[in-house]
Amino acid sequence: MNFTFRGRLAALSLLVLLSACAPGRSDPVSGGGGGARSMEEHFSGQVQPRLDFCRTCHIPGGIADVEDGKDFMLSSSKSEDLRNLRASWERLGKNNPTSRILLMASGQETPHTGGAPWPVGSDAYKAMEALLKCFESPTQCVLGEGGIVEELPLLGSKHAVHVWNSYCEGKPDNALLPRDPRTAIQPGVNAGKAVYYNAWWQDCHVNLPEAEQQAKTCGEYRKRRDSGFHFLLDELPGGNMTAEDYDNTWKKWGLEERPDNFDQLYTLRYGLNTAPFPNPYPRNGEDPNAEGVNGGSGQLPLGLRQLKDENGKWTGKIGSGACFQCHGGQIGDPTAGDIIAGVESLGIGNNNYDVLMSGRDNAPWSNTILAPILPTLDVGTLFNIGVQQRGQNNAVGAFELLNTILDVDSLGLNPIPVKMFVNPKNPLGGVLDVSHPLAHTQDTPAWWNMGSRPRKFFDAGVSNDSTRIIMAAGPGEFGELISLDGKYYRDRVEQYDQDLEAFFLSLRSPPYPRAINTALAEQGAVIFHGKDLWAAGLNNPRSKPAGGNGSCASCHGVYSPRYVHDENYLESPDLEGVAGHIVALDVIGTDPARSDMLTPTLRLQWDGTFWAYPEGAEGWTHPDEKNPAVELLDDMSPLRPVGVCGWQKEFIGYQAPPLYGVWATAPYLHNGSVPTLEQLLDSSQRRPIWRRQLQTVDGITGFDQRLGEAYDFTAVGWKHEVLACGDMPGNLLLNCNPVARDNPSIVQIVQNLLNSTVSYAGLVLLPDPTPGGFDKRLVFDTRILGNSNAGHDFSDVLTEQERKAVIEYLKTL
Repeated sequence: MNFTFRGRLAALSLLVLLSACAPGRSDPVSGGGGGARSMEEHFSGQVQPRLDFCRTCHIPGGIADVEDGKDFMLSSSKSEDLRNLRASWERLGKNNPTSRILLMASGQETPHTGGAPWPVGSDAYKAMEALLKCFESPTQCVLGEGGIVEELPLLGSKHAVHVWNSYCEGKPDNALLPRDPRTAIQPGVNAGKAVYYNAWWQDCHVNLPEAEQQAKTCGEYRKRRDSGFHFLLDELPGGNMTAEDYDNTWKKWGLEERPDNFDQLYTLRYGLNTAPFPNPYPRNGEDPNAEGVNGGSGQLPLGLRQLKDENGKWTGKIGSGACFQCHGGQIGDPTAGDIIAGVESLGIGNNNYDVLMSGRDNAPWSNTILAPILPTLDVGTLFNIGVQQRGQNNAVGAFELLNTILDVDSLGLNPIPVKMFVNPKNPLGGVLDVSHPLAHTQDTPAWWNMGSRPRKFFDAGVSNDSTRIIMAAGPGEFGELISLDGKYYRDRVEQYDQDLEAFFLSLRSPPYPRAINTALAEQGAVIFHGKDLWAAGLNNPRSKPAGGNGSCASCHGVYSPRYVHDENYLESPDLEGVAGHIVALDVIGTDPARSDMLTPTLRLQWDGTFWAYPEGAEGWTHPDEKNPAVELLDDMSPLRPVGVCGWQKEFIGYQAPPLYGVWATAPYLHNGSVPTLEQLLDSSQRRPIWRRQLQTVDGITGFDQRLGEAYDFTAVGWKHEVLACGDMPGNLLLNCNPVARDNPSIVQIVQNLLNSTVSYAGLVLLPDPTPGGFDKRLVFDTRILGNSNAGHDFSDVLTEQERKAVIEYLKTL
């Protein structure tokens, strides 16, 4: 009853307002036979629904409640819309000859934080233009078609799930798949619209048999997806450690007896996180296959797995899944009651893995007086060239090393140290390219965004259809990776590469675990998609990226349903969330070492390898059919056949990533140098040396992953401590510059120079033998080559309120 009364009262108020500026409800206005018959119908049907967009910011306390925005103000009450609109129109000078309301909302007058939601000639523009002319001359109103506008919401996210996975739910196996949106990212796509693309998709399998092409039906996709998950669980792991040896790992920690919380301490020490699925191993002589034992009473972390025999029986042997050292991350700590992301969100970048601690504990001189002065030694550290900090990896450096050791065609053993410096187009350049930073390290991206980017890697090096490279770390046991003919490695890659990709396409970003301020997030959606960071008056010191509307979405893609279905943003709604913009180094301004690692010579060298799909190229011979002597020698040939999926050479820079689940992927930038989103959007808050919050349990120390204690829900990212060089563990002379304390230390200057000029210098790290010096690995030091936290500073033009709104919006993705 009260609702009905209020509704009638609101309608009566609206009628009174309309009667003050236009013909009455019963008096028709000019227009076609099917048009609006009154001002009431026109305003309520064509204008007021669109004012909800303006209401997102132009209300008391909103982002537009500033000196330059106060002339156009609405309120939270829709019943006051007409009065507030007319008052705003009058404050802004009426129609002179076009109202500033239209000039701002159409992008003709800038800056406007909300962008250009009503382009000239759009239905929204025409509807408001007609109403404002009626304000000025009520007796000469000309109103267009009637009806009621229904605006799409500002908030909403598909959470990275690829269209194939969502489309195929409930569909029969023979249902044909819709197009993969990534394949649409070709030259000319989305030209002239708000989102800009220059990272092109390539079909890498075009010359391969039909069975190797992209899936065409839901049945094919589901079969590959399920096989990919099976591979990660039970085919990827390789090794021969006994369950007893694993269970006795604590003896390397200097403890007197096995702690009851061994599983927790293992994660804390090494950073291999809790598996989001049952991951058993037998303890105390258990038979893992006995009835009711279910593999054993122990639980292995993600990245380790009890192996099964050919009959699917548990063996009691523990294998390592190399993929999860980098892609086995975790947000939250189950021992603290946090609900961690499940299998549906598998593959968070593991910024917790401690390759250095693992290498030290597994070195022959572990727990001896030599441990502090000798380098760590195991396969993990060998293939993570230059890693000096917990949570980083060097996948690209590892790949260069692997290609140096293995034949680039057959993947058999063929170590030629200089092969990766042979430049078929510039021999002298190849020699000079020996000078590149092989030791640069990186922070790992999440698997769930693979379906939203046309190219992979930070520099958009290769097409995302280049699925072979997914399996570079997937041969199983290290001994099986190294063979004379490479057949096992190649066959394994071909068997599972597309299956793995299909599984990755099914993944979704995890939901934000706390309440979200909806009103603030809606404001953030408007700013993210609409605010031109290079608009007049903002004085952005950075050059503007090529193309697009200058907003965050211009590079990172469109997510809001309102903008996804706006033809001014995307030429097709299925491009939702797809990001494919390579931003030039001088524009993004982030550390260039990762890009410099891929020298012109290395980019050319890639093109002639197995990984670039050379099948069908002129002069190509299958490795199984090639003369072994020729196979050994032709790695050095400048005339090697070139594959269809070469390394990107047109644009040198970094690819803006999709932002699904960005709240869960701290720290930020490609090298993990920025701990929070707040600092990412405001570079003035960044500091050169910082350390994530630590947790010590029973003498074991590692990164604290408890959400309640270590996660900053305001700044969005990891809580951390800012350090001076003198606060760092280890030797003061090794940590601080005696002349300028904030500059790199003398040791860092020497090591940075060596690592940037002699590529393989990164294989040798100078240890700090000072007691406690090993804990330096827990500190992020931006003075190290490749660790700079500079760049992405064009977002500094956001106001504090705008920054808060954008961060709130990013939580919804």
